[in-house]
Amino acid sequence: MSLELSLKDVLRTTKTHLVKLEKLGVQTVRDMLEFYPRAIESTEITSSFRNIQLGAKNTVSGVLCDVRQERTPRGKKLGKAALVLDDESVLDVVWFQIPYLLRNLKDESRVFLVGKVDRQYGKVQVLNPELHLNQNVHVGSLRAIYPESPPLTSKWFREKMAGLLILAKDMPEIVPTQILSEENFLSKGEAVKQVHSPESAEKWREAKRRLAFEEVFEIQVRVMREKLVREKEAENPYLVLLNAEEVKRDIAGLPFELTTSQKKCLYLILKDYERDRPSHRLMQGDVGSGKTIVSFLAALPILRAGWQVVFLAPTEILASQHFANALNFFPSEFPVELLTGSITPAQKKKIKMRLQSGEIKILIGTHAVLTSDTEFQHLGFAVIDEQHRFGVEQRSRLAREHTHVLAMTATPIPRTLALTIYGDQDLCRIDELPPGRKPIITRVVADMQKIELMNRFIDDQIGKQRQIFWVCPLIDESDKIEAKNVKAEFDRIANEVFPHRKIEFLHGKMRPREKNAVMTRFKEGVFDILVSTSVIEVGVDIPNATVMVIENSERFGLAQLHQFRGRIGRNDMQSYCFLMVGKKDDAQKERLRAMEKSNDGLYLSEIDLKLRGMGELYGTRQSGLPDLRCADLTDVEMLQNARDWALKILKEDLELKAYPALKKRVEEGEVYF
Repeated sequence: MSLELSLKDVLRTTKTHLVKLEKLGVQTVRDMLEFYPRAIESTEITSSFRNIQLGAKNTVSGVLCDVRQERTPRGKKLGKAALVLDDESVLDVVWFQIPYLLRNLKDESRVFLVGKVDRQYGKVQVLNPELHLNQNVHVGSLRAIYPESPPLTSKWFREKMAGLLILAKDMPEIVPTQILSEENFLSKGEAVKQVHSPESAEKWREAKRRLAFEEVFEIQVRVMREKLVREKEAENPYLVLLNAEEVKRDIAGLPFELTTSQKKCLYLILKDYERDRPSHRLMQGDVGSGKTIVSFLAALPILRAGWQVVFLAPTEILASQHFANALNFFPSEFPVELLTGSITPAQKKKIKMRLQSGEIKILIGTHAVLTSDTEFQHLGFAVIDEQHRFGVEQRSRLAREHTHVLAMTATPIPRTLALTIYGDQDLCRIDELPPGRKPIITRVVADMQKIELMNRFIDDQIGKQRQIFWVCPLIDESDKIEAKNVKAEFDRIANEVFPHRKIEFLHGKMRPREKNAVMTRFKEGVFDILVSTSVIEVGVDIPNATVMVIENSERFGLAQLHQFRGRIGRNDMQSYCFLMVGKKDDAQKERLRAMEKSNDGLYLSEIDLKLRGMGELYGTRQSGLPDLRCADLTDVEMLQNARDWALKILKEDLELKAYPALKKRVEEGEVYF
């Protein structure tokens, strides 16, 4: 059997299961074997009461007697039985949903139950246990616990995986022999076998360590190879020497003082221009920290040298804001133009002709800039705002003429991510807010009394001519997700909570022109409250907005909540953020308390990465982010080790000629950022 065989041809299962697997990216035997469990648990069997741990999950074996069905006072069916252990102790067994096996089970059959054993009303009960008629892959040893996504359960995965593990020995080995030997790693085949069906807890940890290293090593090789190839092959046709006096004059002409970290980032970008290769830098800074003005200042030396500059924004709203700011900032000798999807074809044609001739020096736009017929005369500097919202190939078009590239993001980047997926870029941070900005006061709102106090406070703020952002996770009502939606909340807030105030709504399905019109009216103060989805995460500045309410805040990552929060507090007025939770006893509430204690985006992103994982750093799993099954991106020592090995291998063999399996895997895989 081949590792590349489709699961449709191998597994005996339902179409529903196969469709769900496909959504998870699991389509071949190899994909299945690389769908690693997240944990293991012991199912060591006991048939003696003295070996049972009360209050914990146990695996107990005994004779099942007195099997019956009962109904609760509300009419719900329960399955009940008595389990007689070998020492003649008796446990009460209760099933909330009656197992299929129970329906045809003979009385006094020996069974194995896996479930929580606890004392209830003076009796010892096994609550809602798994039922097994014999020892199998679920009972009697360590067993794997998989990331579950109904109808795909750990039980289903264990049963299907058992028949495929014979092929683990055929898994391709991409980690060089030298590394396997020096790090004392298991082979890939043995690691795959032990991670799914471990002989011991120690073997499982060994397997996880080996597979985690491979995941990160592969990323490091891919990212560092791209950087080394770029540095080896590229020349810098847009070399500009740093003119300190000129830079001082540019900064002195600003109507405000730059922060120390803004000056530091500007200096690093300008020094990049002096290198013998094009720069590839990522500048991170919270919303409102002043990234845009740094990029404008960095563009001036390129423009004075006679070359062109492009600013790429993810939305028309943001592109229009950059355009308005650029018109005010750049001298008239450097013509500025805006290119977005809503501009007419005739206008686009004129803009592109003027761009190709070199008449336009600064182009600001959206994805509309990235079409094949958009040609610059000499593009010296490209700025990409919120780079993860653009595809890798789209971004690479701007750098194909050895252009200097500056990517900007408001998403905090933990040190561990800087060591991995951002490893091919030089990183600088703006870690200060402009002078006069006050820390945003944040509160978790989890009960009716606090909601009433919050509503009175908001009404008072509106009375003081302040404006409010009100964020909901969904656009429409969903049967599958319990969360507030924009349309229903808009009706409730407008008709029940604040009927005397002016309210509008905004969501991502609206046309760009409609969204622009709503945001423009909000900025002009035409209405008081904007009920919106996360589309406001990247948007125009509303200096008069001092309050943000986020419904179902537990559904968002801390890094994304921090970005939402950054849409307010854009002036010297005190601003407030209210994090509402969907349920009073929501387990996420304690996680949200970190937002009350800190306005430090990097600190919050580190917490997010630890608790929710990298895929949730932006609030939703982003395309372009690697899907790590084993690696823990808070393990700095492991990341650094993988990085060191990747550099050692690449410096000896940049083309990876001696490592064909690694070369194949690297070249087939995704390029990240």
